[in-house]
Amino acid sequence: MASAQRAFTAQAFATLRPVPAFLSRTHEIVSDPRTDHIISWSKDGRTFIVWKPEELRKLLPKTLGLFTQPFASFVMELNVYGFVHYGSGNAEGDYFEFGQDGFQRGKPGLMHTIRQKENFGRYRH
Repeated sequence: MASAQRAFTAQAFATLRPVPAFLSRTHEIVSDPRTDHIISWSKDGRTFIVWKPEELRKLLPKTLGLFTQPFASFVMELNVYGFVHYGSGNAEGDYFEFGQDGFQRGKPGLMHTIRQKENFGRYRH
């Protein structure tokens, strides 16, 4: 009887929830080879890198439809979903690298596991 009853794991339950538009659209931008000079996946595909924040800032309202503010707004939204900032800058210039276990190249299904951090919603406009 126990084998007939399948308990929902957190991951199985998460797949029933829709992926927030911000996450799916960001995944599309990062995966689009036409924007690789602005934003692209890291070599291992577990993080993504913003190579040109100013150009991304101009691209965001057109592609995400969510931002009219500076690059900092994009970073703040990533933070809401638990993305980690891994590094920025090198000898060739500024860049910003971000990652989240549920946000990886070629695995859009993992985005179902990403949730907003608690307490962010009540402080957002």
